[in-house]
Amino acid sequence: PIVFCPPQQQHTHQKTLNLATMAGFLTSKLRSTALALAVSLILASNTNVHGATTLVDSSGALNKAIPAIPTTGIVALLTSPGTTGSLFPSGDGVSVESTDSGVIIQAPGATLESATGLATGNGAAAAGSIAGAVILGGVTLADAEVGLANTRHGRTLAELFASVVRSGKKGAGASLIVAVQGDGTDGGVDAEAVTEEVEEIFESIAVAAGADVSLEDYFKVDAIMVKSSDDVSSVVSKASSAASGSSVIGSDKSFSTAFADIYNEINNAQTADPTPVAEASLACYDAYSRASRTSRAKISMWKHRVSRGHLVDNFGPNADSLMVRTLDLFDRDTMSAAGLPIAGEKRLEMRAKLQERTEKAIRELFVAQMSILEKLTLKKFNNALLRKMGKDNEDSKDFFENNAAALRTAAFAFEAKASTLEVPGLSLSKSKAVQDMAGKLNNALMTFPDSPAAKIKAMKKVEQTVSKQKKPSEGSIDFALDFVAMIRPDGFGNLQGFAGYQLGPHSVTVGVHNDADDPQVIASFGGVRPPFIRVQPKLKLDVEL
Repeated sequence: PIVFCPPQQQHTHQKTLNLATMAGFLTSKLRSTALALAVSLILASNTNVHGATTLVDSSGALNKAIPAIPTTGIVALLTSPGTTGSLFPSGDGVSVESTDSGVIIQAPGATLESATGLATGNGAAAAGSIAGAVILGGVTLADAEVGLANTRHGRTLAELFASVVRSGKKGAGASLIVAVQGDGTDGGVDAEAVTEEVEEIFESIAVAAGADVSLEDYFKVDAIMVKSSDDVSSVVSKASSAASGSSVIGSDKSFSTAFADIYNEINNAQTADPTPVAEASLACYDAYSRASRTSRAKISMWKHRVSRGHLVDNFGPNADSLMVRTLDLFDRDTMSAAGLPIAGEKRLEMRAKLQERTEKAIRELFVAQMSILEKLTLKKFNNALLRKMGKDNEDSKDFFENNAAALRTAAFAFEAKASTLEVPGLSLSKSKAVQDMAGKLNNALMTFPDSPAAKIKAMKKVEQTVSKQKKPSEGSIDFALDFVAMIRPDGFGNLQGFAGYQLGPHSVTVGVHNDADDPQVIASFGGVRPPFIRVQPKLKLDVEL
C-alpha cells in the first residue's frame, strides 16, 4: 500500500511506499522499467516516501546519519524549482531512495534569485558527481532557445562540471540527459544546439580551472523532448540502464562517505581571482555563446521557412550580412584577448569554429533553396506547356519552335530568382545552377509530348472530340443487322471454333461445335439430337431525334 501524508506533517508522520508490492505487478518488466515507474510515482507526489532518506535538508545542512546505500546504478535527478508546471517536481532538499532496481538521488537545481544554500546548485552538483547517469529536468523550450548558459540550468551545470573537473576522475563516461519539456506544440528540440550549449559551459569551467579536458572525458550528453509522464518514465528508464552496473564511487568508500566528502568539497571550494589569461579566455567563450545564439536564431527562422518549401526573401544579402555581423560581434567582444599568447590562440580557434558552423548552416540553406527553386521552375514550365497544348493545334516540329520562347522565359525567371540566393562572401554562386537548369528545361521540353501529363490531356481531348454531341436539329435513324449461325455436326465435342466478320454496323458470326452425339447435349434438347444448323438474325434500330 502507498500512504501519503500532508507536507506540513512530514516530520511527524511516517510515509510508506511498498515497492515490493509494486514489483509483484511488474514481474514481466525489466529492472530499468521498474525504476522508471518508481520515479514517476515519487515525482507525481510532492511528498517524501518511506525508504527515502534526506541527505541535505532545505537549509543546506548535511545529514550525518546516512544509512548504507549501494554505490552502483545511481541516477541523479536534478529538478528545477523555477519551472512552472514541470513534469519533474522539485523538493526542498536532497534525498536518496534505494530500490531493487537502483538508487535515485533527487536534488533541486540552482536558482538565479539566491546565492546561498541549495539555491547555488551545490546539492545537485554533489548528486551528479557520484551518479552513473544524470537527468537535468525542468528545462523548457524557451530555456533551450535563449541558451542554457543564461538560465538557472546553466548555473546548475556549471557547479556540476566544476565538481567533476576538480575530482579529476576522467573516463567515467556518465550519461547526462537534458530533458526538455514540450509546450504542447508540434515543435521539437534542437538536440545539437543543446549539446553545443552544454559543451560551451563545460569548456568555460575547464578554462577557469586551468584543466586541459573535454566534456567527453566525463559525460555523454543527450537532449530528449518530454511531453508526458510516459516520456518521463522513458527518460528515467534510459538513465537507469546507462547507470546499471557502473559506479563513480571508489571501492574504498561508502556512499555516505563519498557524498559527504564531495558536498563538503563543493561548499569549501574558493573561487580565486582569475588571471588575465583565464579572464580573457572566459570572455572568448562568453562572446562565442552570444554570437552563436544570435546567428542560430536567424538561421533557425530561415530553416523553418525552407522546410515548408518556401524561399527566403533576399537570402544572399541577408546571409552575407549575418556572417559579417556575427564575426564582428565576436571580434568586438574579444579584442582584449588578441594580445595575450594563450588566450589569443584560443580566440582564433573559437572564431574559426564560429565561422565554420555559421558557414555550414548558410551553405546547407543555399543548396536546399536552389533545389526548391529548380522544382518550382520546372513545375511552372510544365504547366505553361500544358496550357499551350490545350490552345494550339500543331505538329511536333511547330510545338518545339513555338515553345522556345516559353523556355527562355523560364530560364530567365530562374536566373533572376537565383541571383537573390547568391552569397558572394562564401563563393556561393548561381552559375552552375543556371547551367544545370538550362539543360533540365531543354530536357523537359523534348520529353514533354511523351510525359504522362501530356498524354492524359491528349487523351481527354480525343475523348471530348469523339463524344461530342450532335446538335438538336440533326436527327438520324440507323439500322444494323447481326447474323449469328451455329453448326453442330456429329461428335462428342472435341472440335469447336468461331469466325466473325464486321461490315460497318453489320456483323456475321458463325460457330462450329461437333457435340451432336454428346449425351448431355441430347438431354438438354429433351432427348433428341440438336439441329445441324441454327440461324439467329438480329435487327438493331438506333433513332436520334
